[in-house]
Amino acid sequence: MDARTYVRSDSALRLSGPERLGANALRFVAGTGRRATQDLPAKALESLATRMGAPRFENDPNDPPWCPEGGASWIIHGDPAGLVGGFLALWIQALHPLALAGVMEHSGFVEDPLGRLQRTGGFVATMTFAPGSVAQEAIDTVNRVHTHINGTAPDGRPYSAQDGELIDWVHCGLLLGMARCWLRYGDRPDPDLLDDYVAEQRQVALKLGDEDPPRDWSDLLDHVEAHRPNLVVNAQTRFMDRWLWTPSFTGSARLMLPGYQLLYSAALAAAPRWVHELYGNRRFLPGRFAGGALAVGASALFSRAA
Repeated sequence: MDARTYVRSDSALRLSGPERLGANALRFVAGTGRRATQDLPAKALESLATRMGAPRFENDPNDPPWCPEGGASWIIHGDPAGLVGGFLALWIQALHPLALAGVMEHSGFVEDPLGRLQRTGGFVATMTFAPGSVAQEAIDTVNRVHTHINGTAPDGRPYSAQDGELIDWVHCGLLLGMARCWLRYGDRPDPDLLDDYVAEQRQVALKLGDEDPPRDWSDLLDHVEAHRPNLVVNAQTRFMDRWLWTPSFTGSARLMLPGYQLLYSAALAAAPRWVHELYGNRRFLPGRFAGGALAVGASALFSRAA
């Protein structure tokens, strides 16, 4: 099944009623911002990457990024919809008990969840926009850290961050979450870009130890289907789910919680039906979804000032 046929056949990506209104409002607000800045996708991502702990990157013609400038990865990761795509990716990734055990027990997520999310956001931005040498340094650092991440999951099974199957699942979860939010909320989303997106991101997974990452969108969906028998919701998944809904904001940052929850609701509204079923068939009010879409669009305008 090609990318366009897949999108048309997926009821979770077909909008109606308040959902269509919210998504259309998002695209209108984001489009207005783009016309005002001429380069809002890059500006939005730059602003987001800075807030998530990523450095600002200088263009170097002698050291180009791994992902071609203006290509599918730049479009998808640079769209304001990426603000919620990361949330959905993490919600999906958390369904693998061995992958999640490594995060919960070795990454400092329990003690500093916001710091962990910042590092992840910075890594994704680096892989997409940084000069190739900078991306390689980041890969080398992650691979060194992964040699020390191993242990026993709550179900008694051993895990290792160097396990190619776990690396593949995390990679597929990231691309699935980012792509679905872009398809649902992005400015002029084009399903025909999905094959290039998966192909561009393949080298990142290879360098991290995935022996055979997906080559195109259809291959990605096949990989996800192969992983599904290993996915469960356990106590660690529930902890992650609760924290993502009510993160530990402190001080004046607590005022951000309602807006954050709108964004998070919008992210989960783009999840595949089988993900909702694993989590307990959660449903979100159409009004909350529409508000989330509006919040994503408004964030595009505010990001241009950063």
